[in-house]
Amino acid sequence: MKILPNTIREKYHELFKIISFYSRDFHRVILALIAISIVLGLMETFQIILLYPILNATFNFQDQGSSLFEPLYTLVRNAFNLPDIVSFCLLFILLVFLTFVVSLFYKYLSVKFTREVITKTKGAIFDKIASNDYRYFVQTKRGDILYTVISAPEKIRDFLDYATSIFSDFIIILTILTMMLFVSVPGVVLMVVGGLVFIQLFRYVGKKVAYRMGKLRLRSVQSENEVIQGYVQGIRQIRSVSGDAFWREKYNGALRNYWDRYVKYSIFKFLPNAILQFFFFSIIGVIVIFLYYLYQENFLYVIPLLGTFAFSALKVLPRASNIGNNYMYTLDAFPNLERVYHFLNDPRYTTIKNGTKAFEKLTSDIIFDDVSFAYYDHQEMVESVNLSIRKNKITALVGHSGSGKSTLISLLLRYYDVSRGRILVNGIDLSEYDLPTYLRKVGYVSQDTFIYHTTIRENIAFGGEFSDDLIIRSAEKANIHSFIANLPMGYDTIVGDEGLTISGGEKQRIAIARALVREPEILILDEATSNLDNKSEAIVQDSINRISENITVFVVAHRLSTIRKADNIYVMGNGRIIESGNHDELMQKRGAYFELYQTDA
Repeated sequence: MKILPNTIREKYHELFKIISFYSRDFHRVILALIAISIVLGLMETFQIILLYPILNATFNFQDQGSSLFEPLYTLVRNAFNLPDIVSFCLLFILLVFLTFVVSLFYKYLSVKFTREVITKTKGAIFDKIASNDYRYFVQTKRGDILYTVISAPEKIRDFLDYATSIFSDFIIILTILTMMLFVSVPGVVLMVVGGLVFIQLFRYVGKKVAYRMGKLRLRSVQSENEVIQGYVQGIRQIRSVSGDAFWREKYNGALRNYWDRYVKYSIFKFLPNAILQFFFFSIIGVIVIFLYYLYQENFLYVIPLLGTFAFSALKVLPRASNIGNNYMYTLDAFPNLERVYHFLNDPRYTTIKNGTKAFEKLTSDIIFDDVSFAYYDHQEMVESVNLSIRKNKITALVGHSGSGKSTLISLLLRYYDVSRGRILVNGIDLSEYDLPTYLRKVGYVSQDTFIYHTTIRENIAFGGEFSDDLIIRSAEKANIHSFIANLPMGYDTIVGDEGLTISGGEKQRIAIARALVREPEILILDEATSNLDNKSEAIVQDSINRISENITVFVVAHRLSTIRKADNIYVMGNGRIIESGNHDELMQKRGAYFELYQTDA
């Protein structure tokens, strides 16, 4: 029996934490919205108060209603010195106009508040992604990342829009009901009782339908993103096996998962508002009949009171309906607030701490000192690795797939931190360096080159600020300048998404130029020629040989013919270094390297 209250308390505590998280730094705006809502409520209430003397004047009755408002009515008569119906109508029109102006200002302020929250949240999301360890991108689906960055914040916008509308409507309703107590207590009691029934109905439907629908929509959109991302990314292979039908069925399945239940949920969401409409207008009809039989001949004198009450109810009804609908929408959007909140406060992927020492240049060898690393506990990918990357020399790393070669590259780029041991750069632990200053001096060319939809110039610069001369010199060193110069637009040629308009060899040479334009101290080549044909490989290899004369080069090689001229070669097996030496020395040993070379040949 004690578990339920604790669970409810925890849920409300979680809700409070999430709302506070998004509203922090915006307390002044929220207070302004509260103040404007109160002003709007008073204006709406005074419209109702003015309606009573207007109706009395219309029917030429002498009763002016509640004595509480008599000073106000007297003040209006003295100020205008016109017939009552004209004076009160003019003031009524003025109040309607002012309400219109203030409501516009409230909307402007609430939209501006939403904009500030969304832009700040989206910026925080991207900052969080940018600060996350590389492990996050390995362990998280691309569709999930896209949803977190793009789709979820849009739902936060919806939540804020609906929440500010709920808040304003609630304040206005509260103000109207408070003032209407002085006009008709039974009428207010009736409206409050009906409102409480309506709220309970919406709470029930909201919990049973809207929140679940929001969770289901979230999962459905994530699934859609994942399918589309995979289809576009693998389109060449999918088309080669005529696999479109399979992916179409996967996408249709993701759609059906949500939309098959959409109709039922939508009907349930519609019911409370429809019930409120039926309830209200039925009650109005019953009240009119009741008053008719109660007052009989004096029924005409009840019309101003009845009209005022009906007018106030018509002020309250749409807002009560909006509160109910918007409450459903906020519950529908709330799972996305939870998702973004937990993402921004997730500490799992910020384990790599940045150092403070600026890296300026490489002055000595890079040493892997008894380095071990495991992605998961007790599953080490590399173990007790000792190797030296000699300054201004070519150091190569070879071995079977899965032996740990790429893992060492990832550790050298600080995608991960070592589990044990150290990587020493200039005799200093790599973790002590400020990472951006270190990486600015590292050139990296991978097996799968990233080329994006822009010009060749921008693909080489890759976000950096470099002169045209430096870009051209880098392209010349990478053996790609002649090819670029013969293109119709030269360096301003658009290469298409993922570089679809150029060959694999040309992509790799652009990647090499991208690395060289930064004038690196260290050049890392991670199987940079493994996916190329013999002709392209020869051109790229010639580029590598030319640039490696005055730079420290660390090569992970798939084809051993490309590293015969390396000054030192390390052979890996099962996460360990099992042999080292130059090509001739290793061939004479007739060990693991010899077997690899024979297989490669």
